[in-house]
Amino acid sequence: MELRFKYGRTEQVVEVADERVIEEIHLPSPEGIEDVDAALQDALANPVGPPLEQIIDRGDRVALMTVDFTRPNPSPMLWPLAERIASLGGEVEVVIGLGNHRPMTDEELEEFIGTSDVLQPDSRGEQWGLGETSLGTPIEVAPFLQEFDRRVVCGFIEPSYIAGFSGGRKMVLPGVSSYDSITHNHFLILTEGRKLGVLDGNPVHQDMTEAAQALGVDFICDAVVNPDDSYAAIEAGELVEAHRRGAERSRTIYEHTVAQKADIVICTSGGWPYDVDMVQAKKTLVPALECVREGGCVILVGECEDGWGGEKPFRQLLESEDPEAIIEEMRRRLSQGDVEWHWAPCSTGLLFSSVVHDRGAQLIVVSELSDDIEATFADAAPDLVTALEMAEERLGPDASIIGLHDGRRVICRSGPNA
Repeated sequence: MELRFKYGRTEQVVEVADERVIEEIHLPSPEGIEDVDAALQDALANPVGPPLEQIIDRGDRVALMTVDFTRPNPSPMLWPLAERIASLGGEVEVVIGLGNHRPMTDEELEEFIGTSDVLQPDSRGEQWGLGETSLGTPIEVAPFLQEFDRRVVCGFIEPSYIAGFSGGRKMVLPGVSSYDSITHNHFLILTEGRKLGVLDGNPVHQDMTEAAQALGVDFICDAVVNPDDSYAAIEAGELVEAHRRGAERSRTIYEHTVAQKADIVICTSGGWPYDVDMVQAKKTLVPALECVREGGCVILVGECEDGWGGEKPFRQLLESEDPEAIIEEMRRRLSQGDVEWHWAPCSTGLLFSSVVHDRGAQLIVVSELSDDIEATFADAAPDLVTALEMAEERLGPDASIIGLHDGRRVICRSGPNA
C-alpha cells in the first residue's frame, strides 16, 4: 500500500506491504459549521457569562487579539466580530499574538487576514509589568495594551502539548507577553502535570490563565477546529469557562486510543504552515511517543522551509552525546531559577531527546535541515523512502508501522494492551 504524508506544500510517499501497517491515524472531521457567520452570531447571543453588549461602552478602545499565520485563518470570525464591536461603539484595533514568533510581513498579513494595519508586539522590547503569577512567572505584556479599555480574544481551540489546549488565555501568554514571561512559563513544561489534552492540574495552563486574568481579558470568541481546519463549534464569553467548554468539545474530536504500538511511527504535523519550521513540525513527536514501542523508530516528516524557527543556541542541546543529560540540565536550571535558556523547554532539543531517551528509539528526520541534523544525535534522511530503509536496517524489513497524520493535534492515549 502507498503511504502519503504532507510535507510543506507537497508530499512524501512510500510503498509498504499492507500487512505491516497497524493503522493510519487520520482523524475524521465531524461535519463543520456551514454558516460561520450564523454560528458566530448565535455564540455571541448565548455566551458563557455577560454578552458584549454589557462589556463594550461607546468610545471604548478595544484590542481585538488574534493569531498569526502558524494557526488557521481567523478571518471568518475576526471581521464579523470586529463589526459587532464597532456597532456597539467600540474602536477596534487588531493585535497579532506573536509570542516569540517573528513578526508577519505586510504581504503575509494581507494574504492572511486582508490587512497589514495591525499591532504586533515585540517580546524583547519595553514591557508593561503587572506583577507575577503564583508560579513565579513575571507578568509582562506589550506596553501598547495599556492604551485599551477592553481586550477581546479571537482564536482557536485545539490540543496543545504545552498548555493542554490552545485558545483563550494563550493569546496573552505567550501571545503578547515578554521574552522573560514566555521563558519562565515554558520552563514549566518540565514540571509534573503538563500533558497534551489536559487542563486540570496542568501548571502551564494555570500560569497562562493567571497572566490573562492579571491583564484583563473581557471576552473570548474561539472556534473549536476540526482536523480539516473547518470549524466544529464557536464558543464565546468569559475567559475561563468559555474556554473550558471549547476544550471539552475539542477533546471529543482529537482523542485516539492506540491499541498496539508499532516498531516504526511515521509522523507529520500536517504540511505547510504547520511544518514551516522545526518549532512547529516537532509537535507531532508528542503523540508519536504514545505510538512507538520501546527501542523502535520515529520518522519525523516536516519540510521546515523557515529553518529551525528558534534561536541558534538550542542546537547545542541536540549535539549532546547524552540526550538524558539535556532533560536533567533543564530541570536543574529550573530548580535554581535559571531560565535564561528560553528556547530549551519547548525547543526541538527536549522532544528529540524524549524520543531517544524516554523510548530508547531511533529518530530519523526528513526535512530541509538535513545538514544541521547530521551533527546531532538524530539521524537525517533526504526523503521518506530513504528514512524507512534506514529504519528497516535496524528493525528488519517486516517491522510494523503506524502512520500519524496531522499529528500536532492528535491526543493519543495508550490502550490497556498497548
